[in-house]
Parts: sequence; C-alpha cells; structure tokens
Amino acid sequence: MSISLKKYNLKKFFEKDGFLVSIFLLASMYTLRFSMLDTYDVFRKIFMLMRLLSYSLVAIKFIIDFFQQKYRGYEIFIIVITMFMAFISYKSRTINYLTYLIYIIVGKDIEYIKIIKSAFFAIVVSVILVISLCLFGIIKDVVSEMETRNRHALGFKYAPFLSNYSFYATLYYIYIRKNKMKNIELLICLILSIFIFYATKTRSAFALTVLSLIITFVVNNVKALSNYKSIYKYLLYFATIFLPLFIIIISMFYNPEIKIMSMLNKILNGRIALGNAAINEYGIHLFGQYIKFTSSSTAEARYNIVDSAFVLYLLILGIVFFVLLIIFLLYFVKLIDKKKDIYLAYIYIILMLHSTFDAQLLQMSYNYFMFVWSYKNGIEKNE
Repeated sequence: MSISLKKYNLKKFFEKDGFLVSIFLLASMYTLRFSMLDTYDVFRKIFMLMRLLSYSLVAIKFIIDFFQQKYRGYEIFIIVITMFMAFISYKSRTINYLTYLIYIIVGKDIEYIKIIKSAFFAIVVSVILVISLCLFGIIKDVVSEMETRNRHALGFKYAPFLSNYSFYATLYYIYIRKNKMKNIELLICLILSIFIFYATKTRSAFALTVLSLIITFVVNNVKALSNYKSIYKYLLYFATIFLPLFIIIISMFYNPEIKIMSMLNKILNGRIALGNAAINEYGIHLFGQYIKFTSSSTAEARYNIVDSAFVLYLLILGIVFFVLLIIFLLYFVKLIDKKKDIYLAYIYIILMLHSTFDAQLLQMSYNYFMFVWSYKNGIEKNE
C-alpha cells in the first residue's frame, strides 16, 4: 500500500507540481544566465542542466497526459501548430518560440496564478542572488557610458536586464496580490524601482513600472474605478490590433525628414530607424528567415538590432506566424474580457505597449503571462 501511494504521489508530482518546478528552473536559469555568472564555465554547465531538467519535467508531463488522453480535443491543433512552429524555428534558427508554445500547451491544466507565482519567485530569488554577489564583489558590476549616463548592471551583463526583470517582477507581484495589495507595498515597489532606475538608467522599463503602480493604486483606492469597465474591452482590442500595426507601418515607411517621425524615433531611442533599416535590408517573408543580429558596431559588422517585438516577429518568423500571433492574442483578450479581470487587463495593455519597443512578449526569460490555455481552463472551472 505504501509503494502504491509513493507511485501515486510521484505521478501526481509529474502531472502538477513538476510543471511548476520546471517553470521555476527555467525562469531562474534565464535570469542567472543573463548575469556575470554566465562567464564561468561551471555555471554555464549548471544552467544547461537546469534547462535540461526543466525540459525533462515538461516532456514527462506531456507523455503522462497524452496516454491519459487529456489532449483529445486539442490533438489535431497541437500537431499542426507545433509542426508549423518547428518549420518556422528551422527557418529562423531559433527554438525559443516553439519552446514557449510547448510549455503553454503542456501547462493547460495548471492553475494560471501558480505559474505566475513560480516565475515571480524564480526571478526575485535570482535577482537578489546576483545583486548580492555583485555588492560583495564576487561578480563584476559592468558599468557602461551612454551619453551623460553611467549605467550600472549590478551583476548582470547589461544594465537593461536588471530593469526589465524589475518591471516584470512588479507586474507579477501586482497580479498575485491584486486588490489585497496595500499602499505600503506599492510604495516599497516604487522605491525599489527608483533604486534600480538610478543604477541602470533604463527609462522605458522604469516608466512602465511606475505606470503600473499608479494604475494599481487608483484601482485599489478609487471605488468608482475598482470594477471592470466596458472601456477596458475596447482598450484591450485597441492595444492588440492598433499598436502592432502602428509600429510596423511607421517602421516600414519611416522618413527622418518628417518631423513627427523623427521626434518619435528619438523618443524611442532610434528603434524605429533600426526597424526600418532591417525591413529594407531583409524584407518580410511568408514563413520568416534567419537574421544574424549584432549588438555592437565593429569593423566587420554594423549595429543591427530590432527591439520592437512586433517588427522582430514579422521579420524572423514571417507573415503567417504574425497573423496567428494576433489571433492568439485576440483570443486571450476575449478571455480576459469574459472574466472581467481588471488587473490582467491593464497588465496586458502595458505589456503590449512595452512590446512596441522591446522584444520580450514571447520570451520565457521574462514573460509568463501568455499561458492562455491555463487561464482559459481556470475560467471554465469557475463557471
């Protein structure tokens, strides 16, 4: 009897908790890999083991679920979309988006809030570890000069990494706490974000972090605005359709001689011009392409980076994937509106705004809000 109980617990672990462990491992691995710990061979091997363990836990869960016929309603969809993503991954030479899709599918019966909590704790623990090692002088603080700004990475390879993790950690914390979040918690989050901004001088992540805290303060303290309003529905659809089209169109037709375009490009630190240069050089293809990006100018190569998520996905993953992505996001919006989830509504809008000038929407190194099937099944259970 004790043996069967152990087997049952092990099976239960692989079906539920194992997936959350895999999320914790993957989020921790990515966060630590972006730090100066990645310059040591021993830690590179540890990070590889963490990745393999995470993948293994997900694979075991998929096999168990498959033989229990939990995918009957999704089998054709899963096979077709996964095969298509495998083809796109082959063309663009990246498996990141295919990996995210697999995790979304396999995690469909895991509580959405538990996925968010796993990612939050992984990032917070990893960031605290990296900053602590840096402050004690164990790993290097990379300092870069940008115009008149000295930017401290505080143990990470580049200053923006820390500020982006601060941004996502704040969004996770807001969603976990929701209307239970007290003003003192909002103040502490603000102070921490100011400290990180003072060190990293990363303006966009800081501005959106402050915006998210202000909206949370208003929603939690102004009774008239604490409930989901119909305006959110229109804002959600606006953010999903208009923002991607806007940044793509303005990048395609960017002309520095047009004052408003030049001004907007300056506000976005030259991101529109970079997107325009990439579109002109590589073109837009039906099923994507491989592009070798370079993050610094050398004698052999010029600076070549596309920061906008939407422009980047269109370039490297192609038109077909981009259309599927918009459909996927519209479905997510429909679910958020159905649940009247005010917190996820404005978090989603902020993420879409962030994605117009940063490419983290579908990166498991940062964003774990995209587990749509988990969110959907949570709604259905409560109906």
